[in-house]
Amino acid sequence: MGLFRKKPNHYRNDKKKKDDRQVMSFEQLPLDEYEKQESSGLKLDKKKLLIAAGILVLLVLCVVLYFTRGNISSCVDNMSKGKSFTSVVSGSSVDAGNFRTFSDGLCYASDTSFVCLDSQGQELFSTQHGYARPVMKTTDTAALVYDLGSTGFMFADSTHVIYSSDAEYNIYLADLASDMSYALVTEESGYNARLSAYTAEHKIRYSYSFSEYYITSMALSPDGSGAVVCGISADKGSSVSIIYVVDFSKEEPVAKHQISGDMLFDCNYLSRNSVCAIGSDASYVVNGSKFSSLQKKSYSQMTLTAYDINTDVGVLALSLSRSGDGRNCSVEYVNASGKTEKTIETDKALISVSTYKDRLAVCDTQGVHLYRYNGDLISSSQVNSDCKQIRLASTNFVYILGLSDINGLAL
Repeated sequence: MGLFRKKPNHYRNDKKKKDDRQVMSFEQLPLDEYEKQESSGLKLDKKKLLIAAGILVLLVLCVVLYFTRGNISSCVDNMSKGKSFTSVVSGSSVDAGNFRTFSDGLCYASDTSFVCLDSQGQELFSTQHGYARPVMKTTDTAALVYDLGSTGFMFADSTHVIYSSDAEYNIYLADLASDMSYALVTEESGYNARLSAYTAEHKIRYSYSFSEYYITSMALSPDGSGAVVCGISADKGSSVSIIYVVDFSKEEPVAKHQISGDMLFDCNYLSRNSVCAIGSDASYVVNGSKFSSLQKKSYSQMTLTAYDINTDVGVLALSLSRSGDGRNCSVEYVNASGKTEKTIETDKALISVSTYKDRLAVCDTQGVHLYRYNGDLISSSQVNSDCKQIRLASTNFVYILGLSDINGLAL
C-alpha cells in the first residue's frame, strides 16, 4: 500500500473568471461595396494604406505589451493599491489562521471552499474542498489545505488545484515550502505521531516517529531542508514541552530543548539559523551553532492576546496585555537572536497584530490602527464588521477578516 491514494477531483467545483469573446471578420463586406471601392481608384489605395498603418501600430503595441508585461502589470497593481473593498465570505465561517496574504492579493479556506482574491477583492479562483476541519498553510504563490484529523489534502495556486490526494494515516499537521516540498505529521500505529517529508514530486525523503511526545506544531525551514517541531508530554503530573530542530539529511534531530510547565502551540523559522516557538507563558527562540542556544521571552504575568511571526524580516511580534481584561496591550518585537528590540505601548485591547517592514497594524473592537516602528501612530480607521484577523499587505494597506466578510482598507 502506498503512502498516498491519489483520487479523482470529483468533489471539486472550480470557478475561473473568463471573458466571453466574439470574433469579427473583415470579409463580411457586401459585394456592391467592393464594386464601389474598385471604382474609387486612388481613394481605395489611401484606405489600404491607413488600414496597413493601423495594423502595424497594433502589432508594435502587442510586442511592447508582451515584452514589458511585467512592468505594466506592476504599474497597474500599484495604481490599484489603496482601493478599499468588501467581499462576502464564501461559506459560513473562516478560522483566523486560514486567512493569508497571497501572491498580489489574499487567500482563505472557509468551511466549504478555498478562495483566492486579487488586491481589489475580485475573485480569481475558488474550489470546494469537502473537508470537515480545513487547515491552510501558504507560501507566496501556493497553498496547502488539509483535513485535520482525516486523510485528505490538496495544493492550489491562484488559478487551479495543483494536486490532491489522501495520506495513509490521519493528518495532525502539515506545511509547505517554497519549492513545493512539504511535510505531514500523521498518526502512526505504535507511536504518538510520525513526521514525513516529501519532495515536490511526492516522493518521501525523510521520516521520524515520535514515541515520547504528542506533537502540537510543526513548520518547514524556508528552503524545505528541515523543520522545527514542538510537542508536549507529562512528567509527574506537570506538563513538559519540547522543541525539536530537524535536518532532513540527518537521521536524528540536530537539537532538542525541553521546557517545563509551559505548552507550546505554534512555531516557525525566523531565519535559516533561528526558530521560534509560542507558548502560553513565554515564547522561545532557538539559534546558535547547531541550534544549541535557547532564549526565553517570559510574558511576566502579562497575557498574550495576539502574535505575528514575520519570516520575511525575522521578527516575532507579541501583543501582551497588562490588564486582566485584555486592555492596555504593548507589542514587543523579538528578533532572530531572541532579544527584544522594540516595544510599542498602546491602551487598546488588541485582537490581532500584523507586521510589514517598518509598519505595525493592530486591530481592536474600535477599528484598525497603523503604527511606525518607532511607535508613532500614523492613522486609525473604523471597520464595519467584527475583526477576527488582519494581514498587512503593504505599508498602508490591510486585509481584514470579519465574521462574514473580508475588507481591504487603505490606512
